[in-house]
Amino acid sequence: MPSNQKIVKTKPADSPKRISELESKNKELQEQLARSLADYANLEKRIDNQRQMFVTLATVSIIIKMIDILDDLRLSQTHLQDPGLKISIDKFVNALKAEGLDEINTDGKNFDPAFMECVDTGSGQENSIISVKKAGYTLNGQVIRPAQVVVGKSTVKN
Repeated sequence: MPSNQKIVKTKPADSPKRISELESKNKELQEQLARSLADYANLEKRIDNQRQMFVTLATVSIIIKMIDILDDLRLSQTHLQDPGLKISIDKFVNALKAEGLDEINTDGKNFDPAFMECVDTGSGQENSIISVKKAGYTLNGQVIRPAQVVVGKSTVKN
């Protein structure tokens, strides 16, 4: 026998029962793997959703504080009429808009409780906005501060 040939020992053929057991075990392991992969994908989605929720909450908290500062700056501008302050306010508003902040439009609108809070009523067209006491804002489409408005209330004379 040449020296470069190896002797291969053959195993007896596996019994059909053993093959069936191995196929069953293989199928079970594949199902466990599929469930584990699905569980992992769900966990990743849940973690991403939670992370996004925390970022949103932090953003809302900071934006609300900035809105209060914006209110004060606008009030100062009303009294001072300073052109430099107006430029700064406009830059500040644009920066907030870039983060998804929008002022709730009340011009010529009827009262909408989803976006507005009625702080007083006055004589005027029924259910229309007479004046705005405090501007309202949405952040990425969600109301973070409703507009505080005075709503018209028609008076009935007897």
